[in-house]
Amino acid sequence: MRRLTRDDGATIVIVAIAMVGLIGIVGLVVDAGLIFGERRQLSRGADAAVLAVAADCATKAKPCDDDTALATGEAYADSNADDGAAAIDAMELDTAERRVWMRTKTIDAADGTDLLDLLFMPVFGYDGLTVHAEATAIWGYPTGAQALPLIISQCEYERWVDPEDGPDEDLTVTIYFHDGNSTEDCNAQAGQDTDGDGILSGGFGWLTTDGNCSAIVEDEDWVGEDPGASPSSGCSADDLRALILDKTVLIPYFDDTQGLGANGEYHIAGVGAFHITGYNFGGQYKEPSTSLAPCSGDERCISGYFTTAVTDEGELGGQDFGVVVVRLVG
Repeated sequence: MRRLTRDDGATIVIVAIAMVGLIGIVGLVVDAGLIFGERRQLSRGADAAVLAVAADCATKAKPCDDDTALATGEAYADSNADDGAAAIDAMELDTAERRVWMRTKTIDAADGTDLLDLLFMPVFGYDGLTVHAEATAIWGYPTGAQALPLIISQCEYERWVDPEDGPDEDLTVTIYFHDGNSTEDCNAQAGQDTDGDGILSGGFGWLTTDGNCSAIVEDEDWVGEDPGASPSSGCSADDLRALILDKTVLIPYFDDTQGLGANGEYHIAGVGAFHITGYNFGGQYKEPSTSLAPCSGDERCISGYFTTAVTDEGELGGQDFGVVVVRLVG
């Protein structure tokens, strides 16, 4: 029988020490993965929470106060956790700056503590830790957009939309093509005629395009008019139907006009959202059908309701016409 030598004993000790070290390293790797996964879930929840609160505040879908924001944040934090449990650890809602910040944290679904259970580290006397993630979102109103080349008078918007409550999606309105007639309801209303010339058409009109049935508009710009009641160049009957019928579309609003016909221009006040349910622009442009179009004969009109829309594109700083920009920052 072979005897155990001194070298053999030393080797066993070295292997034992190495095994402890290897187990510790494996434990660190596994637990680091758990921590990373937890932070990913919490980060996802924080992002979703602040975006939801910002959208609610911007669109007036819910009260923009701490209690409502916290309840919304908790719901989104929970729904983005794999075990359905997370918490809002801290929150700052600044309505003046239109900014919301939230920090999420670990919640153990089993015992309600805020410690993430680790697999290997408890062997070394380390019970767990609280993982955090945070996110900030801002909201505001766009200064411009790539929108439908159809343009509506700001006066029409203000006739139908309560400035405190915002758009009423149960209120369907019909807006007629403007012709500058002084008998129009929205002609030269107080506060609407920016250059004081006594002329502001109500209704809607069309903008010049580059041929693709869209127009890029910016606040305070003057944009060329596509004269006549027919849709702008590049807006075929089929294309227009696919683009706008029974859809919410971005539409610019004007607060003044100058010139006539091919030399006419609209002054852009901002960008809003309108859900189109029907129209009659003449010829083949009658929807939802010739008999069900919202007006007939020589009348040209569009029907639908003013609504809200949320986007993450565009520069902030425009007027509130129902289109809001919500985005993560920081």
